[in-house]
Amino acid sequence: MSTESPKTAGGTPSVTASDIVFDCPACGKSLVVDEAAEGMIVDCPQCRTNVIVPPKPTKPAASTPPSPTAPPQKEEPRAEKKSGPVAARRDDSTLQERLAVLSGQLKEIQAQRTEVTGRIASRLNDVNRDLVIIARLETSQQQILAEWNQLMGRIAADHSFEDAELEQPAVIGSSVAAGRTRVTFGH
Repeated sequence: MSTESPKTAGGTPSVTASDIVFDCPACGKSLVVDEAAEGMIVDCPQCRTNVIVPPKPTKPAASTPPSPTAPPQKEEPRAEKKSGPVAARRDDSTLQERLAVLSGQLKEIQAQRTEVTGRIASRLNDVNRDLVIIARLETSQQQILAEWNQLMGRIAADHSFEDAELEQPAVIGSSVAAGRTRVTFGH
C-alpha cells in the first residue's frame, strides 16, 4: 500500500479529512495514508521499514495554537500533523514498551530453558556413567562366577579333598545339589 498522497504545487502531499498523518518510527518521515489503511502495515517509502498505521485521532489537538504565518486553509492539516505524530509516538512508545517487556520475558524463558536443558544433560551424563559402572560390575561378576565354577569343578574332581570339610559358600541365586554348587545368574 502506498503511503504517498497526491502532491500539491509546493511538493508536499495534500491532506484531506479522511487521511491519517503520522511519522515513521524508524526514520521520522511524515507519512499520509487514507483512513481505510488504519491498522494495516505499510512500507515507509524512505527507509522501507514496515510500519503499522496508527488509529486516526478522534479529535484534533485543540491545545496547539495556529501559526500566525500559515494561511487559514492549512491550519487544520498542521494541527492533524502535530496531533497525529504525537498520538502515534505515544502509541508507538506504548507498543515499544510492550515489545521490550515481551522481549525480556522471551529472554528469561530462553535462559530458564537453557538452565533446565543443562540440568537434564548433567543428569543424563550421571545416568550414563552409572550404566557404564553397572556394565563393568556385571562383567566382573560374570568373570568371578566363571572362575568360581572352574574351581568348584576342580575341587569336586580332586578326591584328595573329599576328606576335608569344605564349607559351601552361600551364594544368592544358587542351588546346591550332590556336593556341587550351580550358580545361576540372570541377564
